[in-house]
Amino acid sequence: MSPLVKRLLLGVIGLLIVVVGGALGYLLIGEGRWTFGDCIYMTVITVTTVGYGETLVDMEKVQYARAFTIVLLLFGTGSIVYFASTITAFIVEGDLKNVLFSSKLKKRMKRMKDHVVVCGAGTTGRNVIEEMLKTGISVVAVDMDEHELKEIADAYPKADFTYLVGDATDDDTFNAVNLPAARGLVAALASDKDNLYLTVSARQVNPAIRIVARCAELSHVEKIKRAGADAVVSPNYIGGMRLVSEMVRPSTVKFLDDMLRDKRAAYRIEDVKLGKKAEDLGATLRAARVHERFGMNVLALRTSDAGTWTYNPTDDEKIGPGTTLVVLGSPDQVSALRAAGGD
Repeated sequence: MSPLVKRLLLGVIGLLIVVVGGALGYLLIGEGRWTFGDCIYMTVITVTTVGYGETLVDMEKVQYARAFTIVLLLFGTGSIVYFASTITAFIVEGDLKNVLFSSKLKKRMKRMKDHVVVCGAGTTGRNVIEEMLKTGISVVAVDMDEHELKEIADAYPKADFTYLVGDATDDDTFNAVNLPAARGLVAALASDKDNLYLTVSARQVNPAIRIVARCAELSHVEKIKRAGADAVVSPNYIGGMRLVSEMVRPSTVKFLDDMLRDKRAAYRIEDVKLGKKAEDLGATLRAARVHERFGMNVLALRTSDAGTWTYNPTDDEKIGPGTTLVVLGSPDQVSALRAAGGD
């Protein structure tokens, strides 16, 4: 419970004590000549300083009635002022906090570069976001559910993560995520139609961006690809493949799952495309010494002029600008290799 909520609760309790206590006081002083309802009414018009010029019947004849009213005014007015100030602070500070937080998020979005925009933080989107944050990728998430987004932000306080609450298909919302500076977009909304719209819109804003879209119906896969998506993933198809893998290769599946959940180090199978600096690494894998220098193993590679992969490559395999390496390593190791052999 926040301090402001505690203050508000304290103000409500204090006001109730004054009103009930004042009514009981009048009831006791009057020795039963006034009803409890009349006593409540007298207390309320007293502490609120409204008065209306009214008093309880024969109040002037009751001993200590005026003295009690004076004490009630002092304590009652104070409790009213405290309660009113707390309500005002609750509204103003709450709104101000939301405005400042929203402004902070928008400024952070404008500064972000080479990030991935994830539209949708539901069942699929949340897994996408969390996996990217674990591997050190900057993420901007868009979703209608603010609670879901805040949960992710709280779970990864040190990650380069920001979010926007709103409809991803709305132009104003879509334009606020700094798409021209992004490296990729994941369209993970529940509707294939919405993901198709996001794909078309993103491709128009940034022709070079990589777009990966979710698709529920297999018949829509080609349509979304023609609209501009680089890759389309069907959860139903992937789920079917996973069921088969669990049946025929359970140890391999368990290995991959354990690797994803291992909290000691976030090892992943990553691809690294070499750029101009590849010449500094050497002309072959033996010269590059990927394992010795970066602590990773090269699982496969594909040169820029080859259409097929070379699996489990030997040290004599040639590399150069445009070569794509598939490696097993941590985010830091992968970043080091990209820095050494990139553009």
